Amino acid sequence: MPNVSFDGSTFALSDIQENPARFARRLERAKINPGHALCHCRPDSPRKLVIRRYGSLYHLAGWPDDGPHHTDGCDFRKTHDASSTAGNDGRAAILEGPNGMNVRLDASLVQREATSSPGPRAAGSPGGMSRRTASLLAFLQALWANGRLNAWRGSSMARGWGAVNAMLLGGLGENALINGARAQDSLHVMRRYEESERDAINAEFDVFLNGIHNDGKVSRRALILGEIGEVADTQYGKSITLRQRRQRYFTTPTLIAAAAKKYGHAWRAIGEASARVVALILIERTPKGHLRVVDLAAMLCSAAFLPCDSMHEVAMANRLVAERRTFDKPMRLSDGDTMLPDFVLLDTTPATHIEVYGMNGMASYEHRKLEKQMLREVSGVPVVEWDTDRERLEEVRLPAAQRNT
Repeated sequence: MPNVSFDGSTFALSDIQENPARFARRLERAKINPGHALCHCRPDSPRKLVIRRYGSLYHLAGWPDDGPHHTDGCDFRKTHDASSTAGNDGRAAILEGPNGMNVRLDASLVQREATSSPGPRAAGSPGGMSRRTASLLAFLQALWANGRLNAWRGSSMARGWGAVNAMLLGGLGENALINGARAQDSLHVMRRYEESERDAINAEFDVFLNGIHNDGKVSRRALILGEIGEVADTQYGKSITLRQRRQRYFTTPTLIAAAAKKYGHAWRAIGEASARVVALILIERTPKGHLRVVDLAAMLCSAAFLPCDSMHEVAMANRLVAERRTFDKPMRLSDGDTMLPDFVLLDTTPATHIEVYGMNGMASYEHRKLEKQMLREVSGVPVVEWDTDRERLEEVRLPAAQRNT
């Protein structure tokens, strides 16, 4: 993990990410003069970093179009691939620009003539819009990819929620828009709890929640992103609690059942010590003042918050992190990659694909497996294949790392 410098001093990037409140004043000064920070992944050629403000804190992000110039082991390295958001397609639901992301969701953040019935899906965007719309899951995945949370750079450091928060907000951008409105007014990424910052964290969150109101005719909704801690029964239905704050968000058994079916791998992993389950929840306030979940997306992650599609992938990701490998977890955010692997080892030459086969026997799965195997053979791409039915993870042989980054 590289060092970064601003305000006349040099710091470890991990310290900035995990403890953003400690550096707020210094980053504020650097944002004014000289207007940027520096990444020292290339000591002979430091790269500029954008300083972005979201709420009361400041976060670092890569300079526009400079991602390929960072080293392979740098958190700010970014190339355009299948994990990238929509590029130059102006009609795409999720756009990325120098001022941040511009997102059009298929869920409405303003519900007119709201009723007491929550419904599992928010109303769609107004008619006549030329841009496509994105689901909550697509937005959650794009946030992960844009913040480079699907990459691991061989660090010996753990990735906690403080770093997740910083990387998400750095990638989102301080001038980001969601459905045409400021993201800062409609999306709150939960902060890591710090006793020394308790009052500031609570005050900031309370201000955000105050923007969610319902007068019986218009319901102004908002999005909250955090790690699921508990799904529990209540006297009138269900509730969801995020690990970052003991606040209950009420919902219906119908919505919970739908989420458990739609996001099965993630839902079954809630409470698993080796995994994390993150959620993007759409909430509104009931006429009585309670906070209610009207829609959500859930995503399974490894212990280091790398996105995964199964618990077998979680196990592989955890092993790669423990062995300090440099790798990516590709995310299919657009069409175009016909042999997208489960993981890509970047510390071998050439890069090595890793496939985790956990659905053996299904005809469509076996057909797709064979198709990808043939494509790799033709292209000469090395691959490690783990058949979860035939061998234990510790028996899988990985190629030795050829460089430490």
